[in-house]
Amino acid sequence: MSNTKIDEARVFLKRRGWLSGTPSRFADALLARCQLRSAERGVAVYRIGAPYDGLYGVVSGGFAFEIAPYERGPSLAHFFRPGFWFGEAEIFDARPQIATIVATRDSTLVHLSLSELRGLIAEEPETWRWIGQLCGQHLELTLGVVDDQMLRDPGERITAILLRLADVRQADNPEDPNPEIDVTQSDLAQLANLSRAAVVSKLQALEREGRIARSYGRVTLLDTGAMRSRLAISGE
Repeated sequence: MSNTKIDEARVFLKRRGWLSGTPSRFADALLARCQLRSAERGVAVYRIGAPYDGLYGVVSGGFAFEIAPYERGPSLAHFFRPGFWFGEAEIFDARPQIATIVATRDSTLVHLSLSELRGLIAEEPETWRWIGQLCGQHLELTLGVVDDQMLRDPGERITAILLRLADVRQADNPEDPNPEIDVTQSDLAQLANLSRAAVVSKLQALEREGRIARSYGRVTLLDTGAMRSRLAISGE
C-alpha cells in the first residue's frame, strides 16, 4: 500500500469512531504502528477459534460480525462500518477469536498486530485505559441491541435494527446521509426473530413510506430521522 493511502487512513480513523475520543498523542502512536490491509468480498478477516492477532479498524467497505457462542451459528449479529474498531475483547486473556469477521464488499482496514500492540502498551501504559474505553463503547452497543430486541412491535424492531446496522441509531452521520447496509431479508429475519415473510412485509411498508430502498442483498436508509422519530413516539 502506498504511503498516501495509509496516511489517508490514519487521518480518517483519527477523526472518526473510537480514536476521535482519545488523546491525539495516543491516537498517533497507535496508528503509526498499524498496517493497511485489503479484504475482498466474502473473505474472512478471521474466524471463531483462530489465534488472537491484534486490533482492527475499518477504513472503507463493510464487515459482517458473526457469532456462535452456543450450539447455533455462526449468525450475523452486527455490521461494521468505516470508523469501527474490533478485536479488543480477546486482548485481556489472549483467548482465541470469539467471532467471525467477513467482508461484505471489497474493503480496507488497518491492523495493529499483537506484537505491535504489546510494544505500544510497554511505551504507553495508558493504552489499557483507552482499550477499556473501546470495551465500554461496545458494551453500550450491546445493551442497545438487547433493548431493541425487546420492542414488541415487529415493524419497530426491524426499524431499530436497520438504524443500528447503519450506525445511525441515535444520530445521523453527515458524511453518509443515506447509509447502505449489506444485509439480506433472511439476515433481518434472524436478527429480528421473525419469519422471512413478516420481514418482507415490514420492509415493503418502509419502502412505500419512502424510508428505505431495497436492492439485492442491500438496504439503503433514506429517511433516518423519520425512522428514529417513529421509535421515539412509540416509547413515550
